[in-house]
Amino acid sequence: MKKNSLKKYYLIILLLSVIVGCKDKDTSSSSNNDMETSTDSERGNDSDSGDDLDVKTSNFSESDKSLICLWPKVGLRDIAGRKGAKYLTTIYFGETVKFLGEKETASDNKDYLKVELSDGQQGWVYDYLLSENGKLAVLKNTLAIYKRPDVMEFVGNKFGRGDIVVVLNESKGDWQKVTGFQKENEGWIQNSDNFVYDELDIKLAILYNRAINEDSQSKKQKKLKLITDNPAFQQSSFIDIVQNALIGDDNDAYGEDDFSELDASISSDQLYISTDVLNARSNPNSEEDNVVFQLEKGDVCDIIEKGNFETIRDNSSNWYKINFNGNEGWVFGYFTSKK
Repeated sequence: MKKNSLKKYYLIILLLSVIVGCKDKDTSSSSNNDMETSTDSERGNDSDSGDDLDVKTSNFSESDKSLICLWPKVGLRDIAGRKGAKYLTTIYFGETVKFLGEKETASDNKDYLKVELSDGQQGWVYDYLLSENGKLAVLKNTLAIYKRPDVMEFVGNKFGRGDIVVVLNESKGDWQKVTGFQKENEGWIQNSDNFVYDELDIKLAILYNRAINEDSQSKKQKKLKLITDNPAFQQSSFIDIVQNALIGDDNDAYGEDDFSELDASISSDQLYISTDVLNARSNPNSEEDNVVFQLEKGDVCDIIEKGNFETIRDNSSNWYKINFNGNEGWVFGYFTSKK
C-alpha cells in the first residue's frame, strides 16, 4: 500500500514538473519572439500582415506634450530599457505619441520615456528615436539644409520633394528648424511656404517612406502598389512620386543600370554602391543607431577589411569596411558590387 502511495506521489510530482517546464518554455519563447518582432528601431524585421501600412493619427490635445517617431520601427516595452523588458507593440515612423512625464535611465545608460499611444496603450521607448515639440509636414520642393539660419552655413545636403520632416518649435524670420528621417538631416531651411500639413498628403508620404526603406524589392513594390491603387491617394499632390518610384523599380528589374564600365575599371580591393542610398556604419551591425555617413549609387570605395557573412531580411552577403574620400565605415555587401 505504501509502495502504491509513493508511486502515485512521484507520478504527481513528475507531472507537475512537466507542466511547469512547458509553461516556462512557452513564456520564454513568447518573450524572445517579442524581442525579435520589434526592437528600438535597431531591428527592421517585418511581416506581411499589413499592420505597418496603417498610419495612426493623433487624438491628443494641443496641451499634451507629443513626440513623433523618426525611425522606421520603434519597440514599445513594459519597462525602461531592454534587459528584462517585454515587447508590447511597434510604433512606426511618423506616428505621434503622448509623453506622460516620466523619464528613466536604464542599465544600458540610455534614457527612456513613458508614452501613451493613440489607442491608450502605455509603455516605454528610447528617447533618441523620437522628436519632441514638433509638427509633421511634407515638403513641396527640394530645399537646402543650413547649419544655422544663414545662407553662408550650407551643409551640403538637401531635403527632396515629398520628404517628411518634423517642423520644430524654432524659427527666425522665414527660417525654420527641422529634423528628418532618423535624424540624418537636421538643420535650418528657408521658405516655410514649402511645408504641407494636409493629413492625406502626410499619410501618403509616410507610407511612401516606409515602402522605399524596405530592403526586400518584392515588399517595396508591393507597398508602393498599395499606395497607387488606393483611390483616396489619387487626390494627393504627391501621388506622382510613388508612381515614378514604381516605374524606376520596373526599369531596374530589367537591368537598365549598366555597371559594365565600373566592373572593368575597379580593382579586387574596391567595390561600388549598386543601390540608390546606402548607410555606412561605425560597426558591422544593422541593428544599431550607428550610421556615420551615406553613399550613393556608383560611388567607388576602397576595401579595408572583409567582415563576417550575414543574412539580413533574406539578403545574404559579407560586411565590408570601406574608405570613401577619407571617410571609413562598414557597408553590407549585398547592396554593392560584392553582392
